[in-house]
Amino acid sequence: MTKNVAYYIFIKRKEMDESRFEVISQILCENKIKNIEVLDLTSKSPIMTKIIVGTLPNEKNTRAVAAQIKEEFEKEFQQEIAMEGEFPGEWIILDLGKYIVELFIEEKRNYYNLEKLWGDNKNKLAKIKLKKRKKA
Repeated sequence: MTKNVAYYIFIKRKEMDESRFEVISQILCENKIKNIEVLDLTSKSPIMTKIIVGTLPNEKNTRAVAAQIKEEFEKEFQQEIAMEGEFPGEWIILDLGKYIVELFIEEKRNYYNLEKLWGDNKNKLAKIKLKKRKKA
């Protein structure tokens, strides 16, 4: 493989990863998920690079948002998505390849405290804040 071809593949893969992250972020922000955090696992895991964690008010909302992410990814990227915990829905995990999305109800998020489990603040890439919509 020539150097130019390898570079092209690297850039395309990076662009693909960024577009996947954009889709996730957009869905989470549209659905008013609270406490969205992005944890960087590149130094801790060879399999996944980021965990995106968010909190929703109840099980019905976690199931609805998880289903939306799954549907959007399967349509946009032609990729089968593994989802666990849909029932009861207190903690749903979506395996999106290099990204893992974890949706919690508040009680379970506080109990499992993934931010503490995956290490110190060095792993936190971002805390996404939702923008308030302007009233028409």
